[in-house]
Amino acid sequence: MLFKTGLFIFPLLLIACSEEAVLPPMIEVVVDQVVLEPYQPKSEYVGRLQARDDVAIQARVSGYVVSRDFREGQLVEEGDILYRLDASEFDAALAKAKADLAAAQANQANAVRNYSRGRELLPRGAISESEMDDLTAKKLDADARIESAWAQMKSAEVNLSYTTIIAPITGRIGRSIASVGDLVGPNTGNLTTLVSIDPIEALFNVSEAAYVAAMKSRMTEEPDISALRDVEVTLELTTGMVYPEVGRIDYFSNRVDQETGTLEARAAIPNPHSILVPGQYVKVILQDTNLLEGLFVPQAAVQADQQGSFVLVVDSNSTVQRHNVELDQRIDFMVRVVKGVEEGEQVIVRGLQQVRPGMVVKVRELPAPAQGQE
Repeated sequence: MLFKTGLFIFPLLLIACSEEAVLPPMIEVVVDQVVLEPYQPKSEYVGRLQARDDVAIQARVSGYVVSRDFREGQLVEEGDILYRLDASEFDAALAKAKADLAAAQANQANAVRNYSRGRELLPRGAISESEMDDLTAKKLDADARIESAWAQMKSAEVNLSYTTIIAPITGRIGRSIASVGDLVGPNTGNLTTLVSIDPIEALFNVSEAAYVAAMKSRMTEEPDISALRDVEVTLELTTGMVYPEVGRIDYFSNRVDQETGTLEARAAIPNPHSILVPGQYVKVILQDTNLLEGLFVPQAAVQADQQGSFVLVVDSNSTVQRHNVELDQRIDFMVRVVKGVEEGEQVIVRGLQQVRPGMVVKVRELPAPAQGQE
C-alpha cells in the first residue's frame, strides 16, 4: 500500500517542478528617444499694466470754471482744451502791465535824453559832477523799470494763458472733479487725470534665480542691453486671450529687491486700439527670437518622487535604469532636459507602472505619427 502511494506522489512532484520552470512573460514597454531639437527660450510672469505718462490736471491760477470742453473717459490729443476759467481779472492785469511798460519806456526815453545832454555839457563846465551823477542814476533807474515792466507784462500773459487748461499729452481722460461755476485754484487739487494709452507698459518681477540663469551664458561676454530687443513680449489677459501686439523690454532695475528677491522689469506694449488699460493684471510671456538647441523628452516619460524628477531609460541590454533629470521649460508635449540624459537614449513612455529599475523588458518603439499629422 505504501509503495502504491509513493508511485502516486512521484508524478505530482514532476508536474510541480515543471510548472515552476515556466518563466513569466517579459513585460513590454513603449519607448521614445531623447532628441536634440532647436527651441526658443520662453518664460512667463505675472505683470500689471501701467500708463507711461499719468498726469494730474490742476489749476495754476484761481478762477471760476466757465466751460469744460471734454467728455469724461474720451481720448484727447495733446493741446486740446480741457477747461476754461474766467479770464476777466487776468485780462485787466495784462492791460495794466502793458500800460506800466509804456510809461516805463517813456520815462526811459526822457532819462536817456537828459543823460546824453549831460555828457555834452559836463566837459564845458555847464553842469557839475554831482548833477551828472544824478542824471546817470536816473537813466539806470529807468532801464531797471523797463526790465521790471517787461517782467510784469510777461507774468500777466502767462497767468492769462493759465485760464485755458490744455492737455499736456495724448491719452484717455478721467472723471472731472470740477464743474462749470466752481471756483478752482492751485490749492483745489486735481481737476481730473490724464493717462497715456499707446504704448502701455507692463511691469513684472523676475526672480533672482531666473535672472542669473538667463545671464549664465553671457558671463564671459560684454553686457549688451541691445540684446533685449531679441526678446518678444506678449500678454495673456485674464480671460485667456492672447493679446495680438508684440512688445519689447525697455527697462531692468539696477538692483534686486532685498525683501522679495526679485528684479523689476518693464516692457512697452503697442496699444493702438486702446484695448489695454492701466491697472490690468496680465500674464507676461517672454520669448527669445534666437534659436537654441536642447535635449527633449516626452512629457509622458517624466515622473517625480521625493528625490525629484526622473525618467526610466532602457539600455542596450534591455535593462531598465533610472536617470534623475533636471528639467527646464515645457514646449507642447515635450520637456527640455538640462541634465540627466543623452541624445538617442530610449525613455519609457508607456508601461511605467509595471517596471522597476534593473528589470529586463521587451521594447516596442513609439510609432511615428502618420504623414501630415503631428
